[in-house]
Amino acid sequence: MSRNNIIVVGTGDYYVRVLSRVLSQLEEENFANVVATVDITERRRSEYLTDVEHRVRTGGRLLSSLLSDFSELNPIVFLGHANPFHTPDAIDLVKNGYRVIIQKPYCINHIQFSDLLLEVQNSASAICMLESCQTWNAVLLAFLAGKIKECVFSSTRDFGDLCCDTHENPLWFWGKIEELIGAPRYVQSNILEGSAEFGRLDHRGSHLIDLEEGGGMIQDLGLHAIAPLLTLESYLGQVVDSNFDGTVRIARCQEYLDMVGSHFQIPKERIGETYAEIQFTTQIGIPITVLVGKYVLGRNERNIVVVGDHGILNFDMTRMTASVITNYASTQHLLRLQSLPPVQYPTIKDAVNELMDNSVLTFNVSANNLRTQEFILNILKSIRYDQEIPVYSQYAKLVQINKGFGSPVTSMRL
Repeated sequence: MSRNNIIVVGTGDYYVRVLSRVLSQLEEENFANVVATVDITERRRSEYLTDVEHRVRTGGRLLSSLLSDFSELNPIVFLGHANPFHTPDAIDLVKNGYRVIIQKPYCINHIQFSDLLLEVQNSASAICMLESCQTWNAVLLAFLAGKIKECVFSSTRDFGDLCCDTHENPLWFWGKIEELIGAPRYVQSNILEGSAEFGRLDHRGSHLIDLEEGGGMIQDLGLHAIAPLLTLESYLGQVVDSNFDGTVRIARCQEYLDMVGSHFQIPKERIGETYAEIQFTTQIGIPITVLVGKYVLGRNERNIVVVGDHGILNFDMTRMTASVITNYASTQHLLRLQSLPPVQYPTIKDAVNELMDNSVLTFNVSANNLRTQEFILNILKSIRYDQEIPVYSQYAKLVQINKGFGSPVTSMRL
């Protein structure tokens, strides 16, 4: 098997914590070969890939020019740098014959979305939109929906070992979501982060804060909360379309506002939200609630709950488990993944495989992610950031945040 040559653009927090470790392991497996990294500064120190060449990008130089001497290697370029550059750099690279993997958000406004959509229509096989929950935190959702190849849990170890205490063959549960809990009635998806490691933005750049740079938690966490639900569209009905016809309420944390005021020169109307409550319905009328935020609870709460006619599924995206409770004799099953690989290992590996038309998912994941991105941009368009926005204290419980809300902001058809 020939190795896939990789170039990484962006060597900040995500590269140090996640990407460098995964790529190092993929090198050991002869699946990948990291030939270079790129950033506007020197590479941050990491214990992995220390001998890889690093190039400093200056003066807004086009990546296709900076990397031209690598073109004969047919590399895949991983774009994990600042949000505003994801779309223009992806378009530049693809037009010059490169393949790209784009970290979210894929675009920061509707103009970029239109540009990226046009490039995808022309060169879909060269562009992968990365989203980690579908092939990592919420992979058991895809399993129960029958939207991931069954063989990945029986013949490979990429996702760890699938176990179930109540059934000797956990593969029996593949595609059984409706059989287990009946017709859908309600869905809630939460990506709430309040831990010391994930729950603050003190160490992050302005692109996670400034709305004009793709900041705010709807952009940062909304894709993780909504995109996995599209794996259930044959069960729930169409989850997102090109409009947002629902309600959204947002708030900001006071400690976050204090940090932004002392570190950045960002006008208040451009400071993104740290918490959002989004409600909408699927095409067949199934209600969905999405909660995303940081500086909340003092702990992480990442889960997807699906309520059916005769049971409930709870996907814990931190512990990588799926609990099934049915109304019939209170039968309970717990599916879990053990002996897990490094964080996001299967996500990054599958992104490379997707560019070779060999994804473990049985649907076009990048197309779904781009649909979700458009939906998120339309949610943002419905919000008036120049109006008074409720403020809460860090570690606040959701009931405390909700006290600051008046009536929900109702979107207009766009």
